[in-house]
Amino acid sequence: MRIKIYQINQDKDTNKVKFSDFDSLKILQGNTDIDSSIYKNVFYGDVDCEDLEEIYTLFNTERVPTHQGHSLSVSDVIEVIDTDNELLNGKCFFCDSTGYRTVDFDTSKCEEMSGLKCVYITPHHTPLELNLEVNEYKVLSDAVQGIIEITHPFNDDASIIGNEEAKLINMEGNRKIGSSIYAGPILIVGDNGGENFVALTQDQADAYKDMFAQPEEISREEVESDTGFVFYGFN
Repeated sequence: MRIKIYQINQDKDTNKVKFSDFDSLKILQGNTDIDSSIYKNVFYGDVDCEDLEEIYTLFNTERVPTHQGHSLSVSDVIEVIDTDNELLNGKCFFCDSTGYRTVDFDTSKCEEMSGLKCVYITPHHTPLELNLEVNEYKVLSDAVQGIIEITHPFNDDASIIGNEEAKLINMEGNRKIGSSIYAGPILIVGDNGGENFVALTQDQADAYKDMFAQPEEISREEVESDTGFVFYGFN
């Protein structure tokens, strides 16, 4: 399931509705309209969930890579972008004190995720264009779920950030790039040769999304053969 999560930016919350349930909105702001202009997109990605309750549990029990907000709470909005569940697909849901309400929510008015434009690719999924604070090690480590490794397989000003130990810790194969197999999540960032990474241009982001649009099925054996090691299992 591909989703976005939106949370209220406290600096814009003049009516103090953050963490308030739906019924409290009329008391606090005079109506029950959801003001999307005070919300910020804090997560965009793919989650292994079947319904809203599973999403709530996930974001309250685990650290989800690239998530920029707090645990999922009352007043947050979940946008379901792509799922096989037609009851959820393409809709926005307000997290109420009990359950969820389908709401009209203009996502174009929301503040974007913090950071610089990059492309994030995980195994078995199509690429995501999103913003991340790519010059903070903790953010990069969180995105790739471990020790970062920087490689330069492209001819333009871009680099891949991956997990240095991905193949050693049995992460799934992601994409074949050049003569190498990349396992685990990867992040494509702008790199102009300076001390810091830079944002991808929109042309670059579009090109990489097209380049890696098709998820690849890469076997465990293929990943192993690309490490130079052979892994044995013992019963």
